[in-house]
Amino acid sequence: MICDILQSTYSFLTEETLEKHPMHDFRMGSAHDGSPHPVDVHVGMQIATARKAKRLSQSQLGAAIGVTFQQVQKYERGTNRVSASTMFAMMHFLNVPSAYFFEGLPLNYMGGAGGFADPVTPQMRAFLSSKIGLEIVEKLCQTPVPLQRAVAIVVENLKT
Repeated sequence: MICDILQSTYSFLTEETLEKHPMHDFRMGSAHDGSPHPVDVHVGMQIATARKAKRLSQSQLGAAIGVTFQQVQKYERGTNRVSASTMFAMMHFLNVPSAYFFEGLPLNYMGGAGGFADPVTPQMRAFLSSKIGLEIVEKLCQTPVPLQRAVAIVVENLKT
């Protein structure tokens, strides 16, 4: 269950952003500083979102695809890359198309040398990964866009 709100989480990955904040070499497994590759992190977030939308634990997903829950955790964090065969098993078990894992990434992304600015804070990721966060987003996705905007205004006013 994907909606525009979750997809917009990664809307910062535009050609303009990539030019201003080029990612590290696409062919390398991780950044030069040892952090996970942004595409691996994105795929991991997509895995976590699909798993939680199906109300599955990491153990349940792991058992279905033949890995431990610890390995699922590493996939979801982007720490370990997902092999094609494992992604294929996830695709079928989670009932998502193969393109789902890459939704939100620019089609022509090839990366470059440099750092990566991620405007999605750890708090935002934690919220979107929490039970209440997923519940709120699911309900919000079912409402008309004008009501979504109104909710955003109300939430903005709660900050002050």
